[in-house]
Amino acid sequence: MTTSKLNDVCFVTDKLIHDLSYWENLFQKLNFPGMDLVEATAYPLSIGERREAKKAFRQIRREFLNLLIAERLNDLKEAGCDESAILSLRRGVMPENFNIHIKIPFDYTGQVDFSNLVFMQSLPYHNEIHRFMNLQMAGMELNARPRKLYIPVPVGMVYLPHTEITGSGGKNKSDRSVTAGMTTSFLQSMALKTMRGGRG
Repeated sequence: MTTSKLNDVCFVTDKLIHDLSYWENLFQKLNFPGMDLVEATAYPLSIGERREAKKAFRQIRREFLNLLIAERLNDLKEAGCDESAILSLRRGVMPENFNIHIKIPFDYTGQVDFSNLVFMQSLPYHNEIHRFMNLQMAGMELNARPRKLYIPVPVGMVYLPHTEITGSGGKNKSDRSVTAGMTTSFLQSMALKTMRGGRG
């Protein structure tokens, strides 16, 4: 395996175990509802950059939770948070089986901002995302990373697994449907409001 060392953190290799079509087919087969498959290019951070990114993540994490409580409370409940879990979040404590997931890893150009974070259940969804990424690193040397990584990325700030309409494929996702990430119940309520408006 040909590798090159970058920034004293990890090795990046051009060798692909499988091509994009393999990962697209596996993504469809494993079924990640409400997620896009995103191609990310490796940009390994130095030890100092990694430390700064982790520090920034710890700071923004609390702000992200506060935003969700203030503006996405219904989504949190729809994602499975009961009153006890909501209370834990208000105290800054992560409820059992929930996680704040970084959509695009920092070593793959992911930024420390709200758009790169999502609140989601650990089992099975968060674990399945990481299992999918780990499959792409199987058999590689310690600290080796593929130059291209295909990542299941949840739509929105709170992952709702029963979302039926997902974003379209592609690298940049610029062609995503305007209804991507909207839940069935939300779309039904909008349809009812439209029907009522039409009757009036």
